[in-house]
Amino acid sequence: MQSTDLYPDAPFDPKSERNIFITLTESEIGLSNTITMSKELLEANVFIYLPSKDVTGLIQHNEAILMDVFDYDTKITTTHIIRKDGDKDFKFHGWNTVLQGKHFRTGDTIVFWWDVFHLRLNFKQFMFSFV
Repeated sequence: MQSTDLYPDAPFDPKSERNIFITLTESEIGLSNTITMSKELLEANVFIYLPSKDVTGLIQHNEAILMDVFDYDTKITTTHIIRKDGDKDFKFHGWNTVLQGKHFRTGDTIVFWWDVFHLRLNFKQFMFSFV
Protein backbone atom coordinates (compact mmCIF):
# COMPACT_ATOMS: atom_id res chain seq x y z
CA MET A 1 0.00 0.00 0.00
CA GLN A 2 1.33 3.38 -0.97
CA SER A 3 1.30 6.43 1.24
CA THR A 4 -1.77 8.65 1.25
CA ASP A 5 -2.33 12.11 2.69
CA LEU A 6 -4.45 10.56 5.42
CA TYR A 7 -1.94 7.79 6.25
CA PRO A 8 1.56 8.83 5.20
CA ASP A 9 4.43 6.36 5.38
CA ALA A 10 5.71 6.21 8.95
CA PRO A 11 9.10 7.95 8.92
CA PHE A 12 12.13 6.68 10.79
CA ASP A 13 12.19 8.07 14.32
CA PRO A 14 15.73 7.89 15.72
CA LYS A 15 14.35 8.31 19.25
CA SER A 16 12.02 5.32 19.06
CA GLU A 17 12.81 2.39 21.32
CA ARG A 18 11.10 0.08 18.79
CA ASN A 19 13.74 0.45 16.07
CA ILE A 20 15.51 -2.74 15.02
CA PHE A 21 19.11 -2.22 13.91
CA ILE A 22 20.69 -5.03 11.87
CA THR A 23 24.33 -4.98 10.83
CA LEU A 24 24.53 -6.97 7.62
CA THR A 25 26.74 -10.03 7.51
CA GLU A 26 28.37 -11.53 4.45
CA SER A 27 25.54 -14.09 4.25
CA GLU A 28 22.91 -11.31 4.00
CA ILE A 29 24.29 -9.49 0.97
CA GLY A 30 25.02 -10.44 -2.61
CA LEU A 31 22.94 -13.42 -3.70
CA SER A 32 21.37 -14.00 -0.29
CA ASN A 33 17.68 -14.86 -0.08
CA THR A 34 17.34 -14.28 3.68
CA ILE A 35 18.03 -11.81 6.45
CA THR A 36 18.07 -12.96 10.07
CA MET A 37 16.46 -11.22 13.03
CA SER A 38 16.50 -12.36 16.64
CA LYS A 39 13.41 -13.63 18.41
CA GLU A 40 13.91 -11.05 21.18
CA LEU A 41 13.96 -8.11 18.76
CA LEU A 42 10.89 -9.31 16.89
CA GLU A 43 8.93 -10.12 20.05
CA ALA A 44 9.60 -6.67 21.49
CA ASN A 45 9.15 -4.61 18.32
CA VAL A 46 7.01 -6.43 15.73
CA PHE A 47 5.04 -9.38 17.13
CA ILE A 48 3.11 -7.05 19.45
CA TYR A 49 1.38 -5.66 16.33
CA LEU A 50 0.53 -9.02 14.73
CA PRO A 51 -2.51 -11.21 15.35
CA SER A 52 -1.77 -13.55 18.26
CA LYS A 53 -2.71 -16.64 16.20
CA ASP A 54 -0.02 -15.74 13.65
CA VAL A 55 2.61 -15.26 16.35
CA THR A 56 1.62 -18.49 18.11
CA GLY A 57 1.79 -20.42 14.85
CA LEU A 58 5.15 -18.92 14.00
CA ILE A 59 6.76 -19.51 17.40
CA GLN A 60 5.15 -22.73 18.63
CA HIS A 61 4.22 -24.62 15.47
CA ASN A 62 6.95 -23.52 13.03
CA GLU A 63 4.33 -22.10 10.67
CA ALA A 64 5.37 -19.41 8.21
CA ILE A 65 3.74 -16.01 7.96
CA LEU A 66 3.80 -13.38 5.22
CA MET A 67 4.97 -9.86 6.00
CA ASP A 68 5.28 -6.80 3.82
CA VAL A 69 8.64 -5.03 4.02
CA PHE A 70 8.76 -1.45 2.74
CA ASP A 71 11.93 0.23 1.49
CA TYR A 72 11.42 3.76 2.76
CA ASP A 73 13.93 5.27 0.32
CA THR A 74 12.68 3.66 -2.91
CA LYS A 75 9.03 3.32 -1.81
CA ILE A 76 8.98 -0.34 -2.91
CA THR A 77 7.11 -2.97 -0.89
CA THR A 78 8.10 -6.64 -1.06
CA THR A 79 6.44 -9.55 0.67
CA HIS A 80 8.61 -11.87 2.74
CA ILE A 81 8.02 -15.29 4.25
CA ILE A 82 9.01 -15.35 7.91
CA ARG A 83 10.12 -18.69 9.36
CA LYS A 84 11.60 -19.72 12.66
CA ASP A 85 15.26 -20.69 12.43
CA GLY A 86 16.29 -22.60 15.55
CA ASP A 87 15.26 -21.34 18.97
CA LYS A 88 16.44 -17.74 18.82
CA ASP A 89 16.19 -16.43 15.28
CA PHE A 90 13.78 -15.86 12.41
CA LYS A 91 14.65 -15.74 8.74
CA PHE A 92 12.99 -13.34 6.33
CA HIS A 93 12.86 -15.23 3.02
CA GLY A 94 12.64 -12.96 -0.01
CA TRP A 95 15.46 -10.63 1.02
CA ASN A 96 16.98 -11.06 -2.47
CA THR A 97 14.14 -8.92 -3.87
CA VAL A 98 15.34 -6.08 -1.64
CA LEU A 99 18.96 -6.60 -2.66
CA GLN A 100 18.17 -6.06 -6.34
CA GLY A 101 19.49 -2.63 -7.21
CA LYS A 102 21.07 -2.15 -3.78
CA HIS A 103 24.79 -2.11 -3.14
CA PHE A 104 24.89 -3.20 0.47
CA ARG A 105 28.22 -4.29 1.93
CA THR A 106 29.14 -6.40 4.92
CA GLY A 107 28.94 -4.14 7.97
CA ASP A 108 26.27 -1.79 6.62
CA THR A 109 23.51 -1.15 9.17
CA ILE A 110 19.84 -1.31 8.26
CA VAL A 111 17.11 0.02 10.55
CA PHE A 112 13.62 -1.49 10.60
CA TRP A 113 10.50 -0.06 12.26
CA TRP A 114 6.83 -1.05 12.28
CA ASP A 115 4.34 1.09 10.36
CA VAL A 116 1.07 0.82 12.32
CA PHE A 117 -1.08 2.40 9.61
CA HIS A 118 0.13 0.20 6.75
CA LEU A 119 0.77 -2.94 8.87
CA ARG A 120 4.24 -3.52 7.49
CA LEU A 121 7.89 -3.38 8.45
CA ASN A 122 9.62 -0.29 7.04
CA PHE A 123 13.38 -0.10 6.59
CA LYS A 124 16.17 2.10 5.34
CA GLN A 125 19.93 2.03 5.28
CA PHE A 126 21.11 3.65 8.48
CA MET A 127 24.90 3.47 8.29
CA PHE A 128 27.40 2.62 5.57
CA SER A 129 30.35 0.36 6.17
CA PHE A 130 33.76 1.70 5.26
CA VAL A 131 35.39 -1.72 4.96
